[in-house]
Amino acid sequence: MVELAEHVDPTLVRDFDYHQGAAFLVDPFGALDRARGDRVFFSTAYGGYWVLTRAADIREAFQHPELFSSVQFSIPAGAYPRTMRPLALDPPDHTRYRQPLSPLFAPGPVARREPELRRVCGALVDGFAGAGRSDLVVDLARPFPTTVFVTMLGLPLAEATTFEQWNHDLTHAYHDPELRKSAARSIIEYLDQVVTARQTEDTDDREDVLSALVRTEVDGRPLDHEELVDYAFMLFVAGLDTVTAMLGFSFHCLATRPDIRARLVAEPELVRSTVEEFLRAHAIINTARVVTRDVTFAGSEMRAGDRVLLSTPLASRDPEEFDQADGILIDREANRHLAFGAGPHRCVGSHLARLELAIAVDEVLARIPDFHLASGEQPVIHAGGSFGVDRLVVEWEV
Repeated sequence: MVELAEHVDPTLVRDFDYHQGAAFLVDPFGALDRARGDRVFFSTAYGGYWVLTRAADIREAFQHPELFSSVQFSIPAGAYPRTMRPLALDPPDHTRYRQPLSPLFAPGPVARREPELRRVCGALVDGFAGAGRSDLVVDLARPFPTTVFVTMLGLPLAEATTFEQWNHDLTHAYHDPELRKSAARSIIEYLDQVVTARQTEDTDDREDVLSALVRTEVDGRPLDHEELVDYAFMLFVAGLDTVTAMLGFSFHCLATRPDIRARLVAEPELVRSTVEEFLRAHAIINTARVVTRDVTFAGSEMRAGDRVLLSTPLASRDPEEFDQADGILIDREANRHLAFGAGPHRCVGSHLARLELAIAVDEVLARIPDFHLASGEQPVIHAGGSFGVDRLVVEWEV
């Protein structure tokens, strides 16, 4: 139990652990919905932090890095031993380090990857479509984005399974801090070797993201070794887990909502708007900020050094902004969700994530239009900094 600072109103203190709280391991979105009420409250978990519950406040905090710094973006801290450029930087440093990434993940370059992404995803689905049963996490949600990621970075596909395990241990083993640290060391040691090799090669003919970063400049100079490893580590952490998680929740919805599934089979043109609704209803990221100066925000006194949780699912399921906020409306208009954050740190990979999600839904429904949760099976869910599904077994007639 953390000792409350005198500026924390005791009436705003809640028992709230979004990592290991029992309710979060069953239905993390419902658990957050039930936590809504006060505009802001204070959790005593992990040393104590504020939780904003309104979309308007969360959006404002995202948009003001001078007041809410990203120097510590996870609760609890300590799993990420790198600077995590540009994720853990504030403007203007963040702006300089984000700029090299923006053109690599812009709509045009991402759209040109669609044929290859469809080939990869289609081949994966073909591999289990005739079986009548699949754990969609194991067979699709993990290997699809992992294959996309390692290809984009120019890493060997033969190592994909190892990358998946490292990433999962790093981002979800909150019960085992040593395992998280071990995974981080393994990733960094591997990426250090890759960057060293790439810096000594002629990368002019290579089109992967890491080679492009080797060729780029910040402040008129090439990126040094440590900066390149930081970039690679950040992309490794952000690029593998998030799409896997979104695919898990999306296919859980499709497995349990035959009405939505049937409508998408009949009207495939709705897949893109459905992806936006899945992103809204199942936003997964719970990130943190550090207050830079004493301030009254969301009606509460906050002091410099206080930590604040910015939960994208709390924002994206806010009934003050969304009709039927806890439902699924696949033709929802004006879907201003915050699944990708907001402000200067808005997810640079949002265009790629949207494309991967849409392709996965397209390719599965084209081959398996009618599936459901397997008899006796329930999804296995993890909570934490990013919610996700670890097991999702479905069945269908073949």
